[in-house]
Formats: sequence, C-alpha cells, structure tokens
Amino acid sequence: MLQKNEPRLGDRWAELIQLWSEFEKKEGFEERKKLGTKGRPPFIAEWIRYARSPTWSPSITDVPALELSFQAWWRGLQPDWRLSDDGSTVLDKIDGDWDQLKRPGLNGIHSVIACLFYWGCEVQGNIKHCVGWASAVEDCILVLEQVI
Repeated sequence: MLQKNEPRLGDRWAELIQLWSEFEKKEGFEERKKLGTKGRPPFIAEWIRYARSPTWSPSITDVPALELSFQAWWRGLQPDWRLSDDGSTVLDKIDGDWDQLKRPGLNGIHSVIACLFYWGCEVQGNIKHCVGWASAVEDCILVLEQVI
C-alpha cells in the first residue's frame, strides 16, 4: 500500500513517508504505546480488522466527514501545550515534549499515515477536497520532524 507510489500523491507525501521511515528506524520499529482512538475515522478499525492488508481499501463516501473525523482524532492526539483555549491545534507551536506522539509500530503513527494515504487517494485531483488533506500532511510532517 505505502511502498508503491501509486497513485502519486506528490512530493510532500513522499517527504512524509521518508520522515516516517526515519522515525520508525530511529525507534527500532518497536511499538511501545498505542495512539488513542477517540475520534479516529472508522475505516481505520476496519483496516486493522483486515490485518492491515495492502490490497484492502475503504469505501469513503463522505470526504468532509472524513476530514472532520481526522481533525478531531489528530487534535486529540496532540500534547496539551499545542492546543489553544478553544481546543484547536496551534500549528506553529513546536517547542515542547512530543512524547505523546512518539508512537512507533503498527498501532502508532502508522495508523495516521494509513488514514492520510486512503484520504489522499480519495481526494486526488479534487482541489476542493485536497486542501484539508494537504494541510494534514503538512502538520504530520512537522510532528515527525519534531519526534525524530
């Protein structure tokens, strides 16, 4: 699924995958703790039930709902110091302890990458829906740069 560059999701996607690979290598590809699941897009649980099969793909029928779900999940995974008073993520806040997101292994950042992959495949070529995905990829890049 993630090893082939089909469909081509762009240079920033390729950079995200490179950073994720570096992160996993640095952490010894070893799971220590799992990421939280609150707000996680439901198809990720289904993907896990299918043993993370590289041939399985979700049926995404509502891209705006997926975007909202991802944002809620991602926001819930952030360290408290990165959240504003209204609960939104402050994207330019990077100085702090990132241990909460330092989650290698199958039940860690891997799930976020898989979600972004399926979301990106769904919105490819649709400018209207691609903006939220591209923003999520950028923030994930920023986070991986910090945890590495």
